[in-house]
Amino acid sequence: MDLAQFRGRDNLEKFAQAMAWLRAHPHEELVIPPGVYEVTEPAAHAVFADMIRGALGENPQEKMFRADFPYRRVLDFEGQEGTRVIADGATLLLDGFFEPVSLRRCRGVTLRGLTVDYKRKPYSHGTIERIEGGELFVRFRQAMPDTFCSPRCALYRQTTGVMHFVPFGLGNKRRVEGELFAIGADHADRASVGDELYVWHAFHSRPAVCIQNAEEIVLKDVTVHAQPGMGIVGHLSRNITLDGVSVVPSAGERMSVNTDATHFASCYGKLTLTGCTFDGHGDDAMNVHNYDHAVTPLSGTRCRLRCLAPDGTHTQAADVPFAGDELQLVRRGTLDKGERFRVLAAKECADGSCEVTLDRPLPDGAEESYYLENASACPDFLFSHCRARNHFARSVLIKTHRARVEHCLFEHTDCAAVVVAAEEWWAEGTSSENVEIVGNVFWECAVRDHMASVVLVYTGSEEGTGRQHKRVVIRDNVVVCEKGVPAFSVKNVQETVTENNVIVEQ
Repeated sequence: MDLAQFRGRDNLEKFAQAMAWLRAHPHEELVIPPGVYEVTEPAAHAVFADMIRGALGENPQEKMFRADFPYRRVLDFEGQEGTRVIADGATLLLDGFFEPVSLRRCRGVTLRGLTVDYKRKPYSHGTIERIEGGELFVRFRQAMPDTFCSPRCALYRQTTGVMHFVPFGLGNKRRVEGELFAIGADHADRASVGDELYVWHAFHSRPAVCIQNAEEIVLKDVTVHAQPGMGIVGHLSRNITLDGVSVVPSAGERMSVNTDATHFASCYGKLTLTGCTFDGHGDDAMNVHNYDHAVTPLSGTRCRLRCLAPDGTHTQAADVPFAGDELQLVRRGTLDKGERFRVLAAKECADGSCEVTLDRPLPDGAEESYYLENASACPDFLFSHCRARNHFARSVLIKTHRARVEHCLFEHTDCAAVVVAAEEWWAEGTSSENVEIVGNVFWECAVRDHMASVVLVYTGSEEGTGRQHKRVVIRDNVVVCEKGVPAFSVKNVQETVTENNVIVEQ
C-alpha cells in the first residue's frame, strides 16, 4: 500500500490512517514515497517553544521526562505484526515535541530508509565573535528568545574539527543586538574567537525511535538528525537489529541528538548493530544494560521490586520481568553476584514498582544487603563495522553478559571509547562474562577524560573491589592516542587477554 492512498487534513492524519491499516492487515507493506513530510500541531509546537525559552526550567528534563508528560506519536506501530515500511528518501520534518517512531507491543516489524529531523533543532549554535570580561559574545544562527535555557554546552573548534563538551558553565545571558548575545562563562578563556558554541535546550524526554515490549525489530538505513532526548531507545524487547542506522548531524550542523544515540535496557535475545554511524550526539553512542532493583520481601515467595535508576527507565515504563526470567541477587557496595531466583509471575503496581512471585523465598537480610537484577534481560550484543566520532561520553558502554566490538572506527570521543562497567550510581548492571574488543581502530579518543584512551574496564561499585568481570579480550586493535594516557585500563577482571595491539603515542 502506498501512503498516497490515505487521506487526511495533514500528515499526522495520513500516518494515523496508514498505521491503523497496517494494524488491521498483518504482514503487509507500506511505502512512504520520497519527500519531506512536515508534522506539527499547536500543542506540540507550544511545548517545544516553551522548552527553548526556559518556561519549563533551565533543565526541562525535570518536567518533560515523566510518564505523565503529554506527547504525540507520529508513526505508531503498536499492535502490528509482520509490517514492512519502506521509506527510502522520506523525511519526517517535525515542528514541535513528538515521539516520531513508536514501536510498542509489536512483532516482526521492519522500518527502512526513514529520516527524522526537526524544523527548529532542540539546540542552538552560534559563532563566538569576541571574549571580554568573562563573557562570550555569540552570534546565533537561530532566532533566540531572551530567556533561552542552556543546561549543557559544547565548543566546536574550527581549526581542529573537534567538539569539546562541557568546557565551562554558562551564566547570565543578555541580548546585545539582533541574535548577538553576551553570555557569562566560568572559564571563558577556554574558548577562542571563531569557535562555535552549541547549547542544549533539553536532556532526556521522548526518543526519536522507541522500541518497547516488542520482538524481532529491524531498523535498516534509518537516519536520525535531531531529537530533544535520545535517538533510539529499546526496553523489554527481544531480538533487535540496527543495520546501517545513522545518528548524525544534518547538513551544516555539528550536533545530532541531545543525549544518547542509542540506549537499550532490559532486552533479550540478540542485539545487533552493523554498519552504523554515530556523530555529534550529546552522550553515549550505545549503552546496553539491565537495572538494579531495591527488593522488599512480602509474604512467602512474593516480593516488591523498585527500579533504582535516578531518572527512571528511558521509556518511562515500569521495568517488569517476565515469567520464566531469572533474577539475581547483587550485593550492595561491591556488585558481587549471588543466588538466582526464577520468576513465576509478575505484575506492575500503580506506583511504577512491580510485584513478583519467585520460585522460593529470598534469604534473610536481602532487603538491606542486595539488589535484584534481571539476569535474563542481558542480550548477546554485537557492535560491528560501525563508526562513532566527536560525541560526549563513551561510544560503547557494555553492561551485559556477552558482547563483541569488532572492526569499528572510533574518533575524538569525549571519554574512553569502549567502557565495560556496571554502574551502581546509575543502578545499571550487569558485570560481564565475556567481552571481545577485536580489530578496531581508535583515533585520538578520550579528548577530555584521561582514565584510559580507548578501553576502560572496571567495577563501578561503591567499593570498586573484587573481580566481577569474567573474561575480557582486547586483540588486533590499532590505537593512536595522547602520550602519557594509557590505551587500556582493565581492573576487576578474572581473565584478561591483551595481544597484537598496535599503539602509537603522539
